[in-house]
Amino acid sequence: MYLIGTAMLLARSLSVGMDPAVWMSAAGIDWPGDDRQVLVLQPASGRYEIDCGGSMTPVEIEDGENYSFRMGEHCGRLVVLMNLSPGVSDAPVAERFLAHHEAFHLAAQMYGSGVPWEFLGVDPDAVHRFSGGSQFRTLFEQAGAVTDGLRDGKRPSCEPLLQAYSALSVEERKYIDYKMFWEWPAEFYAEQIVFGERLNDYEKFREGLFRTGNEGYELFTAGVKVGLALDTLVGRQAWQESVAGGASMFDLLLENTGCQSPLRGPAMRMRRVALLP
Repeated sequence: MYLIGTAMLLARSLSVGMDPAVWMSAAGIDWPGDDRQVLVLQPASGRYEIDCGGSMTPVEIEDGENYSFRMGEHCGRLVVLMNLSPGVSDAPVAERFLAHHEAFHLAAQMYGSGVPWEFLGVDPDAVHRFSGGSQFRTLFEQAGAVTDGLRDGKRPSCEPLLQAYSALSVEERKYIDYKMFWEWPAEFYAEQIVFGERLNDYEKFREGLFRTGNEGYELFTAGVKVGLALDTLVGRQAWQESVAGGASMFDLLLENTGCQSPLRGPAMRMRRVALLP
């Protein structure tokens, strides 16, 4: 990843590739062109500008007062528009971390993995009601406990994790299934790229990342711990091949600690994700 300038300093941009040592299914990404990088743009002077065949396409910010992430294909390359105007802690690290997280969503998941049909969308009302995440805290704690137990040489048990999941309402499970499917692999990838083995540094960073508040950050830290647990239980290549085929990291954790995972629908590959309407 490297920092480059853009015309008239209207935007900052990062060019982000997928490291096959961290995401071992990187070779399966269906890049739309010859460029094997995701262009991550941040706005300046009130707008983004995207180079398209030598001409610049201006994109106005819809709401400069809020964080926003828009992604898709534009002029034969993958592009993420990332607005962090409300502020982040430790901006150089935060920008790099979030660039890798969002680039993973686009390249490795949307253009490189199968997606079960039930995870193609989420109820906006559920996002409004459940995004704070307090009702999922026990679930995340139990997911993290598996990693902690493995580090201590203990035989992991899935029962407390399954009980915490089963205690949720049907609507809560639908929402958190969606979030775990999409966010856990992207968060694991970004953490491994930026922090590696410095898990404590990562957790402190994640807890204070966004200046306007970080309620629900435990969703993300739990995903990193589950990835580390799966590294130990089955090996990185095996679990990442399963995820690229449409499996959820949560389901894989249940299956590899002795519990039956929920039934999922068939997975499909996305063909094209438009950046602009």
